[in-house]
Amino acid sequence: MDSFIVTIDQGSSATKVLAFDHRGQSIYRAFRPLKIERPHPSHVEQDPVHVLRETRSALEEVTSSIKRDGHEMSSLGLACQRSSFLLWNRETGEPLTPIISWQDLRAKDLCTALDSGRQMIYQKTGLPLTGHYGGPKFLWLLQNDPEISGWLRRPGTVFSPWNSFLLWHLTEERIFATDESIAGRSLLFNIHQRSWDPDLLDLFKVPASILPEVRPTCHPYGQYRLGTQSIPISCSIGDHQSALLGLGGFEKGQCGINYGTSAGVLTHIGSAPQIVEGLLTNVAYSSLDKAVYATEGTVNAVGSLFEWFESETGIPGLSKHWEDEIASSSQGWIMIPGMYGIAAPYWKETVSTEFAGEGNEPSLNIQLRAGMESIAFLIADILDRLQSFAGIRIDQIMAAGGAARRPLLQFQADLLGFPIHHSSIADATALGCAFLTGLYQGVWRDKEEVRSLLRSDETFYPGVSPAERTSLLNRWHDILKTRKIIN
Repeated sequence: MDSFIVTIDQGSSATKVLAFDHRGQSIYRAFRPLKIERPHPSHVEQDPVHVLRETRSALEEVTSSIKRDGHEMSSLGLACQRSSFLLWNRETGEPLTPIISWQDLRAKDLCTALDSGRQMIYQKTGLPLTGHYGGPKFLWLLQNDPEISGWLRRPGTVFSPWNSFLLWHLTEERIFATDESIAGRSLLFNIHQRSWDPDLLDLFKVPASILPEVRPTCHPYGQYRLGTQSIPISCSIGDHQSALLGLGGFEKGQCGINYGTSAGVLTHIGSAPQIVEGLLTNVAYSSLDKAVYATEGTVNAVGSLFEWFESETGIPGLSKHWEDEIASSSQGWIMIPGMYGIAAPYWKETVSTEFAGEGNEPSLNIQLRAGMESIAFLIADILDRLQSFAGIRIDQIMAAGGAARRPLLQFQADLLGFPIHHSSIADATALGCAFLTGLYQGVWRDKEEVRSLLRSDETFYPGVSPAERTSLLNRWHDILKTRKIIN
C-alpha cells in the first residue's frame, strides 16, 4: 500500500487536484475548467458555488481513485488563488457575493481618495495601494452595494479570501481561517507583526469580527472526510508562493518565475521582510515560530494576454498555440499590455492597450510576438528593480507554467543576460504545496531531500550581445516614458 499527499491547486481558470508519492511524482490527477464572468469592463467575478462544486468533483475523483487502488492519503494541502475575496455567511456557508477576482479593478478609483495613506500601507503590508486587493474591494462593496449594510448586521456574515470559504466547506470542523501568505494579499495584514492591522482595518472600514483567523502556512487546518477516514489538511498557501517552492526556491537568492494566467516572479529573500519600491513583499511560507519572506513582481497579462488576443480576433485555439503563430521578430514593435492594468514595478491600473512602432499596423503574427516580448520586458524590469535597489543577488532562476514556451523563455534569457532553467515539472504550484505538506508531516527529512527530487529539462542561455540587450531595453523604456507609465 502506498501513501499519497494530495494537493488542491485552485486557480482562477481551473482547479487541479494531484496526488504525489514520496518521490515527488504525481500519480493521480484531475482537472476542472472554471468559468469567469466579466459583467462590467472593470469587474471580474466567479460563482462561488460553481468553483466549490468543481473543486469537490476534482478532489473526489482523485481520492476515489486512490482508495479504489488500495492506497491511502497521508495529508491534504491547498494552494489557492490570492487577492480574490467574497462576502458569505459562516453559519450557513451561503455566499452573499460572487468571488471578486484578483483581476477585478472596480475599486481602483476609490484608492485615489486614500492616497495620503499610501506609504503607510506599503510599509505595513509590503503592497502598493491598488484595487486588486481585499481592503479596497470591501470598501467598494460598502459604498456601492446597498445590501451590504444589512448583511453585516446578520449573524455569521464574514468577509474573507476565497480559500477561507473553500476550507470551511472542505473541513468537518468548519474551519474559518486563512493563511499568512494569502492574508498578506489583502492590504489588511501587517507582514512584520504577522496579524491583521487595526489601522488598516479602520482605513478600509473592515470590522475585525468578520475576518478569518490567520494561521501559518504549515499548520493544522482541520480534517477532510473520505468515507470513514479523516485526512488532515496540513498546509494552506498562496499559489504563487507555492510555485516558488515547487521550483526549489527554498534558499535566499533563488528565483522562480511561474508563467500562468498571470506571471509571478518570486525571489526568496530570507527571514526578514524587506520593502522594495515597486515590488511586493510577502510571507512565502511560515510555521508558528518562523516566517520566510519573498519579494514578488506580478505581470497581470501572460496566459490571459493570449486569451485577449483570441477574444479580439475570434480565432479558436489561438491562446493555446500562440507560439506556433508568432513572428520570429517584432520588427521594432512594442506592445503596451494594458487590458488588466500594468502591475509591478510600475502599478498603473488604467493603461491603454496599444502597439507602438513605425509603419502600417503590424500583422497578427508580429502583434503576438510583441505581446510575448512585453511579458519578458516587464519581468526584466522586476528583477532589475530587485537587484539594483535591494542588493539581492540572484543565484538561480527556474521557470515553469503553462505559458513558459520556448520562444518566451529564450527572449527572457536574452533580456536578463542570465540562464533560465525550465523546470520539467508541469505543476510547480501543486508540487510546492506537496513539498510543504510533506515536510510538515515528516514524509521528507529536510529541504535538501526535497531539492534532490527536482529536475530541469532545458536551460536557455542568453543569445544576444550586451549592446543588443541594452538597445532592446532602452527602446522598451522609451515607449513607457512616452506613455507616461514611467518618468
